[in-house]
Amino acid sequence: MILRFGCLLHFYQKSWRKNKRRLFLTKNRLHETYDHVISEDKRNLLKYHNPLQTGNIDTFQEDFIDQLNEFHSILEEQFVQDQNKRKIKQAIEYIKNNYAKDLNMAVVSNYVSMNYSLFSLSFKEYAGVNFVNFLKEIRIKHAKELLENTDWKIQEIALKVGYENENIFMKIFKNSCGISPTEYRKNSIIKCKSEENE
Repeated sequence: MILRFGCLLHFYQKSWRKNKRRLFLTKNRLHETYDHVISEDKRNLLKYHNPLQTGNIDTFQEDFIDQLNEFHSILEEQFVQDQNKRKIKQAIEYIKNNYAKDLNMAVVSNYVSMNYSLFSLSFKEYAGVNFVNFLKEIRIKHAKELLENTDWKIQEIALKVGYENENIFMKIFKNSCGISPTEYRKNSIIKCKSEENE
């Protein structure tokens, strides 16, 4: 993208007056590219100046190069942010498919090739909750489904959703839902029967 504008610098060699039309077109092309490439929240960071208001070619050249450098920096930052978003989406998909395994943030951040601290920050920013709570929510959701639709023992369900220790599972479930897994199952059976009778 930057190379596209690099070729526009050739007009420096010609006289200022002769190139006013070209400057005007260059200004418009640069402005259109800002609008199409730079995200809306970043556009106001660019200090855009009309080249036709510049007194001479040297001042314009300095301003134009500054703008190109600024544009390049914003593009680079936006690329990194987009890349991080893609990695977090990939991580979320991985968690949804592997929640029953022994998962932690180090495992998942390594899976998506992301620095641990950056992963933690980006994950919370993207998902709205931290990694631990996100994983817990996924596991509890699946535990509820198993409690409602199977007659498996609590210990089996705990293992199926990624908790090797039944007591830890029951404690996390109660903290999250306000009732124990056994009570949840009883309530869902009662609810199911009352719906059948209606």
